[in-house]
Amino acid sequence: MTARYAIYFSPGPDTPLARFGAAWLGGGDTTADAIEQPPVDGFARSRIAEITESARHYGFHATLKPPFVLAEGRTGAELDWRLGAFAQGHAPIAGLELVVGTLDGFIALLLTADSTELRNLAAACVRDFDDFRRPPPAEELMRRRQAPLGALEDALLLRWGYPYVMEAFRFHMTLTSRLPQDERDRILPLLGRMFGPVAETCCTIDAVSLFYQGGSDRPFRLLRRYPLGAGSARSIATKDATDRASGPSLTRVRTSPPST
Repeated sequence: MTARYAIYFSPGPDTPLARFGAAWLGGGDTTADAIEQPPVDGFARSRIAEITESARHYGFHATLKPPFVLAEGRTGAELDWRLGAFAQGHAPIAGLELVVGTLDGFIALLLTADSTELRNLAAACVRDFDDFRRPPPAEELMRRRQAPLGALEDALLLRWGYPYVMEAFRFHMTLTSRLPQDERDRILPLLGRMFGPVAETCCTIDAVSLFYQGGSDRPFRLLRRYPLGAGSARSIATKDATDRASGPSLTRVRTSPPST
């Protein structure tokens, strides 16, 4: 089994956002201890456990750099050190508002408005840690291409090993697996009401987190959470930047699923 790392945003453990995520998913990001999930009208507890299983496996997070296998000659300790230094060069991003919504058939927490600062932070994570990423094998590229990919997404897949980064990045914190529309329509307003008190407080991206997965059958676990500093480092996730890194691209609306 091949271990993987990922760079995520995960909320501080004592925040309302983290408590909501842990309660809904039935577990936190640091241990395998289960938490009793809240009752949801019209849904058996077993069904709620089932539709949150995948999200629970990956941890309550927003992806900044998607999961990757370490490149030859790189170590987890080196990655850990580099992320700590990286965090000091980037400032927190405050004033973000989240809402329960749908993304390609999944239910997730989404931004109410796009954030250039957050898009740039995610682009910096993808680019600045790319030397730690082992290129994906051909079979993984083939699997990714089973989803409908446009010209931009395919170029990003070839350059960065994942199709939904840079221009195609969309911040989301996954809450369910892909659901049938009738079930999704029933659970969406219920989740919206549950999230309501948390939504009243603006979200701040105040840290970057290093997650580790010991093997494909094991859940991702938080290794370390690095608070962002007050630095001024910036990376622009623009079409021109993507063209330089990936070749010519075509801007398009993403319609394929947020693969993990």
